Amino acid sequence: MKQKRMQKNRAVTIKSNTPAPDRKQGGAVLIVCLVMLTILTIIGIGTTTDISFQSNMVRNSQLRLNAFNTALSELNGQYRRLDNAADASTENLLNEALDLGELGEAPIPAADLTQTSANNPFSQSVTIVYLGKEIKPVDGEEVGVEGGPTYYFELNSIVELDNTGVGSNQTIGITQLKPKQPE
Repeated sequence: MKQKRMQKNRAVTIKSNTPAPDRKQGGAVLIVCLVMLTILTIIGIGTTTDISFQSNMVRNSQLRLNAFNTALSELNGQYRRLDNAADASTENLLNEALDLGELGEAPIPAADLTQTSANNPFSQSVTIVYLGKEIKPVDGEEVGVEGGPTYYFELNSIVELDNTGVGSNQTIGITQLKPKQPE
């Protein structure tokens, strides 16, 4: 029996190599945890701010692209309208630009704009500018159309989103024989 008791005692009295917990270091774990929590909070706030900035950049990029597409679509629509000039209103627009002289801007009425709708957030304006009757040749190539004097116009489309600074200004050149004078 003594042997059994000795074995029990040995098991109880085996000393561990780990030191006993020191009561003086009990608050250090709390401080380390608070510092780590503060660092993680700062990283989380920084990430949230970064995501917000990226979201705004994407939104602004989409608005600029929409403004560009609206301005370009308006130019294409007005160009097709001027190219198929069967109506008197088109001739009147070109004559109005001619009457204003070189670099005079003749606005196209808002009712004649092709890219207007109730849900379009952009304000837009389109003007025709008469540039002149003759333009000097470029690289020896003659510019012009046979059949009489050629008149050069510029079609400008300006699209802006109110109070944001987002917008687009697109221009297309037009050559045309002298417009018919109204009778």
